[in-house]
Formats: sequence, structure tokens, C-alpha cells
Amino acid sequence: MRRIGIFSGTFDPVHIGHLRAAQVCLQALQLDKVFFAPFGKPLIRQADASAAQRCEMIRLTIAGHPGLELSEIDLQPKPRYAVDTVGELRQRYPDAELFYIIGADKLRDIPGWKDAARLMTMCSFAAYPRAGYDTPALCEDLRDHGAHVRLIPAAQVTMSSGQIRAQLRLLSDAPGRLLPQVAEYIASNGLYQPDYERMVRQAVSPSRLLHSQGVRHTAVRLARLHGLPMQKAGVAGILHDCAKNMELGRLQFIARQARLPCDAQTMGSNALLHGPVGAQIARMRYHISDAHILNAIRYHTTGRAGMNALELVIFVADAIEPSRKYPGLGLIREQAQEDLRLAALTSLTGTQKFVKTKGLSESPLSLMGIADLRARLRHPVKEDLAY
Repeated sequence: MRRIGIFSGTFDPVHIGHLRAAQVCLQALQLDKVFFAPFGKPLIRQADASAAQRCEMIRLTIAGHPGLELSEIDLQPKPRYAVDTVGELRQRYPDAELFYIIGADKLRDIPGWKDAARLMTMCSFAAYPRAGYDTPALCEDLRDHGAHVRLIPAAQVTMSSGQIRAQLRLLSDAPGRLLPQVAEYIASNGLYQPDYERMVRQAVSPSRLLHSQGVRHTAVRLARLHGLPMQKAGVAGILHDCAKNMELGRLQFIARQARLPCDAQTMGSNALLHGPVGAQIARMRYHISDAHILNAIRYHTTGRAGMNALELVIFVADAIEPSRKYPGLGLIREQAQEDLRLAALTSLTGTQKFVKTKGLSESPLSLMGIADLRARLRHPVKEDLAY
């Protein structure tokens, strides 16, 4: 007889605790498989991420783990109850023994679920411990209601999706709670943050929005590759050009009003001024207070001496995102995989050569950035790319 585990939930987002609980159930109960079955329309709290996004995060989490599968059985436009899920799987696998996997924090609620008495005849319950709950006692109470309950011998799960959403809102990648590939997906799609993409869409042209999306995706990938904060890279990436489509007069007005320390060359150029003004707009309109993100926006065009790791990520991502096309791009993309400083230096020197051929004035910030990067590459120190 086949033995199948059913792990239902919102999974908003799925986390390492979910993965470990499923793995322990798979082994302890000798299951053939465990289905992760995300709710299409949760009963209690509307999910922040869409059903498709939550499914993709589950796929990323269970990839490479035999016996764990995604089921779309509950991706319905109306709420589904446990009795509906179990009933449909019973029809699909009539000869299987079904185990409904659930955390100890939900055990007390089961007798009040829809058609609970019938549900208890259709499946057994596999309960995994949660911190702060007397799991053995809760299992015994549920047995008194007629349910078959197995207590899973696992360490208590101390994390929750709600805690992780709070961490993500604070621009943390939730290390130890989210798998890196899931944190990367979240950052690349702007999940669990204000909808900056929607806000930027109203301020820039369609082609500029496409570029900003590409910078966000590239910046997040580089951040993961180099062990840097992915959520911050994502926010800086989508906002870096928020002032790009403003007319020069408007940029100048904002710069003067905010008393930004811009020289005459910067004040006379949209290409140079949209960075400092963009940082000001990010602070005032988008309520960004993180100094690293603001500096990454401020210097994403010119660079500067002493660029930190996040500034380098955004500067390089802006230069190499997928829609870019110019001579020498392939080399910078290769360098970005190994050393952000070298990629930034190659990009800056190439830009300065282009500026000279056009008879334009070189940016002092860029010149100082080039000298600084050359020095850092000649005499690297351990903390050179510290965040």
C-alpha cells in the first residue's frame, strides 16, 4: 500500500522549517511521497505572494529532494477545506494511506474544521512539534476526538512565515530560515516589499522600466554570487533610475530645493544629475532610509572613490543587465562573476574613453573612482568588499 503525506498551507513564503518537517515525515512514516499543496485562496489571511509565485518558491525549495512534490490540487479560485483536499486525493489514490501533515499549533483547531468527523476517517494526522506547544498533550486530545495521530520525532519548528515576512520587510534575506535560491527569487520579484515596481512604472517610460527590471534581476544575482544582501540589491535595482525620465529643469529644481551638493557639470546634465536626485526621490517619495541603498542610487552612473559592495553591485548591474549592447560588454559580464571591482573599473574606463571621443568633460567622481579601484586592485585587503 502506498503511503502519501499531504502538507497543505499558504506557504507565504515556504521556509526551511517546512522543508525539514516534510523530510522528517517522509522518513519517520516511511512515506512514498509528500505533496506540498499550497492554498490558491487561503481561508484566513490573503497571501502577499500570488499562487504562482508561492508555487515557484516551493519548486525551488524541494528541487533535488526525492519524495517531495508540488501539488496544485488546492489552486482553486474559491477556498478549499482539508476535507476537500483529502477527499480528492482519496479519489486519485484509492488504495493509499494518507497522512495530513500539520504543526502542533493547529492541532487544537481540527475538531472545529468543516466535516471534521468525516475527515478523521479519511486520513491520519502527522503532527510536528512547534515551539511553545505541548505537542504530546495536543495529540492525545485529538485522539480523544477519534483521530489517528502520529507524533513526528523532530526538533521543534521555531520559525514561521510571518516572522520571515517581517525580516524581509526589514531588507533581511532571512539566512537560516530561507534557502538562498528562495531569497533570491523574492528579491528579484520584489515580494514582501512595497510595490516599488508599480510606483516606478508611473514615473518612467516602458523601456526604462524594462531596464530597471533587468538591473534588479542582475543585481540580485550578483549579490547572491558575492554573498551580499539580495533584498537591498533588489530595492536599489528597481529604484536606481526613478528620476531618469525627468526633464533637466525638474531635476535641477529638486536638486536646488534639497540643497544637493552638485557641481555645475552635474547640474547641467540629466545623465549625471538623475543619480543624486534619484536618491533624494527614493528617500522622500519611496521612503527609503537605508544609506547603502541611497548611495547605490546616487552613484550608479558616475561611481566614486570608496564604493562599497552594494554600490559596486548596482553600478555593475546597470552596466551589464540583459538589454545592454555595446562593445566590450562580454568582458565586463565575465569579470562581474569573479570581481566586482574589476568589472566596475573596466566599465568606468570604457565610459571615460567614450566621453573623450565625444569631446565631453570627464566626471571628477568617475576619475576618482577609477584611481581608487586601481589602487584597491593593486593592494587588495580582506575587508575591501565588506558590506
